[in-house]
Amino acid sequence: MTKEPRGRLYQDSEFEFDEFNGLKIEQLIVCENPETKEPILIYLKVEKRNWHQFFLDAGYGFWENWDEIDTEDDSYDFIDYTDKFDLKGQTISRIFCEPDLNNSRITLDLENSMKLILKCKDPNIFDSNSELIMSK
Repeated sequence: MTKEPRGRLYQDSEFEFDEFNGLKIEQLIVCENPETKEPILIYLKVEKRNWHQFFLDAGYGFWENWDEIDTEDDSYDFIDYTDKFDLKGQTISRIFCEPDLNNSRITLDLENSMKLILKCKDPNIFDSNSELIMSK
């Protein structure tokens, strides 16, 4: 790993995280609420970097670097989405957070023109349940 964990890097409705631009995704794990299947935290591992996590809460996007991931909490399901979304080896071109009506959304643009998007299901409703989708 190339850097020490730095904690919370962003907590805002708009930010751009450019440290992963041009790097390949190794793994994506989603911490889900087992009852609603809502993604609570998204853990991202890219080449030559520590684990990072991102999530939405109270209308804002959050991006954090804590080095390790904790998958020991039995209250949640930890699901590897790497294969589900065909992300292994995909190159990131841009990561950003932007306002989405009464909330925010975090987007990972990939070089294959696909987008991994964490957003609220109903952006009109403040802090509504989240969903993680792949889009063109």
